[in-house]
Amino acid sequence: METKTENYKGSDCTGNDGSVNRTLTIGNSSKTNNNNFQVFVNNSFLHLNVDYTVEHKSSGTVITFLNRIWNDQAISVIYETTVSVIGSLVSENYTGGDCSGLDGDSNRTLAISNTQLTYEDNFQVFVNNSFLHLNRDYTVSHKSSSSVITFLNSIFNSQSINVRYATKYTGLTETKKLLPLDTQFINNEINEVGDTITIRKVTQLDYDTRGNAQKVLGDSKIAYTSGDDALEDFYGANWIAQTFTTGSSSINTTSIKIKVKRVGTPSTITIGIQAVDGNSEPDGTDLTSGSLDYIDLIDDGETKWIVIPLEDYTLSANTTYALVIRESSGDSSNKYQARIKTIGTYSSGNILTSSDSGSTWTAGNSDILFDLYGDTETVAVSNVLTFDDDSVKAGVARHGDIRLFFQNSEDIDRGDRVKFRNLWYKVKEITKDSAGDVNYFIDAVCSKI
Repeated sequence: METKTENYKGSDCTGNDGSVNRTLTIGNSSKTNNNNFQVFVNNSFLHLNVDYTVEHKSSGTVITFLNRIWNDQAISVIYETTVSVIGSLVSENYTGGDCSGLDGDSNRTLAISNTQLTYEDNFQVFVNNSFLHLNRDYTVSHKSSSSVITFLNSIFNSQSINVRYATKYTGLTETKKLLPLDTQFINNEINEVGDTITIRKVTQLDYDTRGNAQKVLGDSKIAYTSGDDALEDFYGANWIAQTFTTGSSSINTTSIKIKVKRVGTPSTITIGIQAVDGNSEPDGTDLTSGSLDYIDLIDDGETKWIVIPLEDYTLSANTTYALVIRESSGDSSNKYQARIKTIGTYSSGNILTSSDSGSTWTAGNSDILFDLYGDTETVAVSNVLTFDDDSVKAGVARHGDIRLFFQNSEDIDRGDRVKFRNLWYKVKEITKDSAGDVNYFIDAVCSKI
């Protein structure tokens, strides 16, 4: 495959200035495909089926822009075409200080370190992560060694410069497939390597009558979820608890799921996890807890599974804890009822009840249905690109977003939570692909939450 780059303006599109659904016909002479097909508007990367659609053809492939396109906007299209004899793909990093001329001058030149002939197709230049356009932002003199780039605009010594190019094989007739651009980025521009990121899965369970999605964060770690045959009240000073015992691994708590019935108009449900004392009763101190007002999510008389996110806390392995479940201000007519199994079969704990807000407890033989969730996995990120510059606010990566790149990890989806350097982010856009020397990679655009 050979990669081509074509530059246009919004005025090259059909339709009126600033309208949506304008189309652009590119100059391909063989059929394009989604692999490595990339579109940039004013240096901002566009997402297929979010920002544009494309009809691949043997010639004259057509792009339809789903958002407004203005005549003065710069459009760049990168795509693969026919088989070509291409050498290795190279990415080189410089700073403005490596260029000729003075700090801030225009027409400064940079000689790159190629030892074989470069050529225009797939030659790409970035300054401070912004894509430059040939003949508008720079020119290039392709040579068998030390090709020269001339920057037409001001270049400052502190700016980062990245040049990506392919060289031609000498005396060979074999072909080599180019890696997609984002894979090139992974392989050649590693900003952060090996940082550990915690992934929390987000699973859509069901939707209530108001369209609110019930979500579980994490993976099920300890569960007792079937066989219920009765109800146990909790309201006001009447609390209930369920002891449980962790397994051979610690658990980083994310959320707790219980099955409850609403009666009347009770208030907020709170669930805490407490250590147990020498009598195997809750010790009165929440190690982690979560509260939600489920009156808007459960109809009067309805029974359903509900999910309450928990604060981060690591439960020790092989240790007994208690889920303490309460509602603060209800009465016998305004309460919740937890689903239980009367003769419990959960071997690592049991129900407890309290009529004085947890000051004293009475153990029983029943078990409360529950499902405790924790972090699914930790993975090493291959690359992190932080967007904090005004120039990218208008694109898919807005101010404060980050992009995380993963290799050989398929288990990341839109909506998942990732914890990077003690901050939580939500995955809002992903691009998945496989190519070349990389079996599988994911480009995830994430927003801080």
